[in-house]
Amino acid sequence: MNLIETYISEVTQRLPEKIRNDIAMELRSTIEDMLPDQHTDKEVEDVLMKLGDPVKLASEYNNKPRYIIGPMFYESYINVLIVAAIISVVASSLILFVNGMITFEGDKSLFTLMAFIGQLCLKMFLSSLTVLFQVFFWVTIVFIMLERSGVSKGDIYTRKKKTWSPSDLYQLKKLVPKRQIPKAEVFFSLFWTAIWAIILFNSSEMIGWYEQSGKGLEGLTLKAPLFNEEVLFSYAPFIVLLILIEVGLAIYKFFIGRWTYLLASLNLIYHFISVGLFCFMLTDETLYNKLFLEKLYITVPNVPAFWFVSTIATIVAVFSIIEIISGFNKANKSNTVMNQWMKNG
Repeated sequence: MNLIETYISEVTQRLPEKIRNDIAMELRSTIEDMLPDQHTDKEVEDVLMKLGDPVKLASEYNNKPRYIIGPMFYESYINVLIVAAIISVVASSLILFVNGMITFEGDKSLFTLMAFIGQLCLKMFLSSLTVLFQVFFWVTIVFIMLERSGVSKGDIYTRKKKTWSPSDLYQLKKLVPKRQIPKAEVFFSLFWTAIWAIILFNSSEMIGWYEQSGKGLEGLTLKAPLFNEEVLFSYAPFIVLLILIEVGLAIYKFFIGRWTYLLASLNLIYHFISVGLFCFMLTDETLYNKLFLEKLYITVPNVPAFWFVSTIATIVAVFSIIEIISGFNKANKSNTVMNQWMKNG
């Protein structure tokens, strides 16, 4: 293993492309000047130790203002941004289309239908612009947090030391080549986040008590929304925080590619916050539309509302506990595999 080239690569991959070759040549020359003609691996390690952590050295070479999204993260940032944008726009447009078809109450004339489709397309377009802005904002925020936290691709193995040493370079070549978290799982997570967020914030038009007043979907109308919209939007800051955490977890999974104890712990925190918020909202009687509750009591008079709330809360809590345990089990297995790989590597 060529420690010198590995060290140089660790420095230059954090720099803008236009200066990487020049810095690589300069670093290589500096290291060679510091080494005797017939050098040993130990002497190479001593020289690299004097040069220090490649992350800090890269920041010293880069005299210009820091990037919002640095070179190491940029490719992953663009990939996640594109996928998240596509998923969110498709989900938003699909939900608006289905809701529009269900709530369409005009006559069946061609002119009316064309006018309705035109209005629906305009609404979908404007909604897509809003969704794209939100996706850009939140994905960028998450990557800025990753950038500033000091996470690097080299961190997908477990470091037992807090300070850098040349021995860490040996670990960089012992990474498991196969992703243990499929990209499809990450993309589905982003898709699911987009779906429930869009449905929740449009619940006054989509979720509630429907009654059939005619034939087919045209006769299906929303008589009473489930939620009191004013109360629901009072929870918006907490819901947005939850969305940010969920998107951040998905991006972190995409970036590191395997389960770690840190990821499992973050997953635990997410589920703890989400279940807590969900249960708190469920028990808030002012959240529900009174007309919806009246229709529910008339339909099922012998079943108390508490039964519905406790059943839903229990189901959510059980699934969250399963997800938390599964996360730590995967992290344990992943850590065992990684240690075995490094031992045999």
